[in-house]
Amino acid sequence: MNYHLRTQAELDASLDRALAAAPHDVTRSDSWLLVYGSMLEEPPFSPEDRRPATLEGWERIFCLADPKMRGTERRPGLCLGLVRGHRCRGLAYRLAARTVREDLRRVWEREMLLPFYVPCWLEARTPSGVITALTFCTDPDGPLYEPSLREPAMIERLARCEGENGSNAEYLDETVRQLAEVGLPDTGLDHLAERVRAARRRA
Repeated sequence: MNYHLRTQAELDASLDRALAAAPHDVTRSDSWLLVYGSMLEEPPFSPEDRRPATLEGWERIFCLADPKMRGTERRPGLCLGLVRGHRCRGLAYRLAARTVREDLRRVWEREMLLPFYVPCWLEARTPSGVITALTFCTDPDGPLYEPSLREPAMIERLARCEGENGSNAEYLDETVRQLAEVGLPDTGLDHLAERVRAARRRA
């Protein structure tokens, strides 16, 4: 598996590029970060506000090989990515201009260590209107992207793989739980979790 963990210098440079691409001056006005998976609860910063947010034309799917957190290089697990599709509902966190770089630096150290994502600024609908939020789109040219993964193979890996942060099945169940608790259930992930639990019972 041809990949490398990003160094701190690479993480900082990536963050600098993302902030420079923002449609506003991030040092003068607050920014939004939209999350759709692991940061739905207990993000590594203190947001000024949070809102449910919907991305039209995008969807979350297990499409990223994970050789570290929920798998190994020999048996890579799967991580959620954001790809073109129907709709994705998540949470938007408002980040204060005075701390935005420090807040996002912690996010980068957590989410961008592996070459999974390309930071993107996308429009999202919220109950208070449309916002432009930073989020993490799947890197279509990344070495860990698996665009042709079929559901049976996905279920097998989610049911069997484990890594430094625990099992892939636990990651899926935790995501389903968090989405339900913030009032954003995902019926597709619910169905997938049921099939993964059934596969684990058969093992």
